[in-house]
Amino acid sequence: MSNKKIIIILFFIILLGGFLRFYKLGQQPFVTDEFLDINATYGYFKTGQWLAWDFNLDQVSENLYAQREERSWLYRIQVAQLFHWFSLTEATARSVSVIWGIISIVSLYFTATYFTKNKIIGLISAFLFSVSIAGVTFDRMIRMYAMFFPVFLLFSWFLFRFFEEEYAGKVTIIKLIWNKIGINLVWFLPMVILGTISWYIHLLTANIVAIFIVYLIIQTLIIFYSKRLINNKYATILFVIVLVLIAIIIFYNINPGNISIYASPDIVTFSKNNFRYLPAVASDYSNIILAYILIILGVYSAKKNKRNLWIIISFFVILFLATFVWNRNFGLRFIFFAMSFGIILLSSGIYFLADKIGKYFPAHQKKVFVGVLMTALLIVPNYAYFFSKESPYLKNETRTDYRSAFQYFLENKNEGDALLTRNFRSFYYKNAQAKIINKEWNKKISLDELKKIITENPSGWIVTGDPKGDIEKDALKYIEENSSDKKEISGVQIYHWN
Repeated sequence: MSNKKIIIILFFIILLGGFLRFYKLGQQPFVTDEFLDINATYGYFKTGQWLAWDFNLDQVSENLYAQREERSWLYRIQVAQLFHWFSLTEATARSVSVIWGIISIVSLYFTATYFTKNKIIGLISAFLFSVSIAGVTFDRMIRMYAMFFPVFLLFSWFLFRFFEEEYAGKVTIIKLIWNKIGINLVWFLPMVILGTISWYIHLLTANIVAIFIVYLIIQTLIIFYSKRLINNKYATILFVIVLVLIAIIIFYNINPGNISIYASPDIVTFSKNNFRYLPAVASDYSNIILAYILIILGVYSAKKNKRNLWIIISFFVILFLATFVWNRNFGLRFIFFAMSFGIILLSSGIYFLADKIGKYFPAHQKKVFVGVLMTALLIVPNYAYFFSKESPYLKNETRTDYRSAFQYFLENKNEGDALLTRNFRSFYYKNAQAKIINKEWNKKISLDELKKIITENPSGWIVTGDPKGDIEKDALKYIEENSSDKKEISGVQIYHWN
């Protein structure tokens, strides 16, 4: 396939992916941690500091999770800059993620092409991500995961090139280092920059250590069994890493207070298995079994070289760690970045299948290849999602919608009314100047507390998306019996007393 055709096809893939991400970008209201991001980014825009913004009072908030406001600042600072030129809307705030989603499409093409040495597999990978459900979901949210996906992928790519790609230039010192040590300094700076950015976006970057160690072990064993040699760069670096890990463990046991909780053994466990990650990592596709069959075909068809080994290890090591080692609650967002490696393997499986079937029809090999390839691209992705009630382009009454709930509150509240809610959602009652009684995290409101609030505030509202989780049973029964107005709007329960 000529470079011109490659560029044209890639352009239309990017166009498709961009459309799926930009179309009706403000259709769905903010959910969960998106509120934290909009509070932090707008606070930075207004003050130049990482201070959460209280939209209700139009001022810096005094109690909106200060410990989280500097997380992922490299991503959040981009969102904050948009408010200099564009209005404060859901679509504006999410636009940065869309741009990073488009970068992800391009990154997948180049990385897949590099590792497989096949531009068609690169195009298949780019296409599969352009219509990826997880990709479209996270690229339409104000969350750092949209940026983390391509940055980690590129970091992994440049780490491999630094460590394995032969230097073909003419700079004497770089050539000497390659010949003596076996590392390519050309890729050192991009690797360090991307690794640093990746780390500041999300601590899941630490998975690269496990990937690298497993890669070193396998390469050491390959060289030992094929050449009976143990003196090589893989064994040497592996030995050094083991010594460093032992030193860290000893230091932690002697002085645990001096190591961040994120670097401590508390983040790993071998007793909490999360098997839900196994289907989650293939949840983009119409049939999970078919997806895994194609991934296995991709592994089977991969040529026995370092490039393919790196992709295979990257995917399965992260999946193994997520399932058996990570000490955190299940979340698709935590496995999202690993999907890039799975997409490359699955794309290789599709190519292998189309190529294999095509060879059975030598007289029409090219036509059969294209036919099988196009059929696979029609069958494998879960296109039904975009037309279902879960689609991000349609209003779903069963989806939690604080925008509509607080709009009802604003339309019906009286001056002096109190509002009992989690006030980090103040984006949806901007400038209301309401008296907020902030619902604390992970603490249910007791009956005594509720009666005290009602006594001190003759008229007020409760807005909650989880009544049973936010209010104790007897208190919930009391407010339901004594509400002058009770209404449920798109998964959010509203109570009014006066």
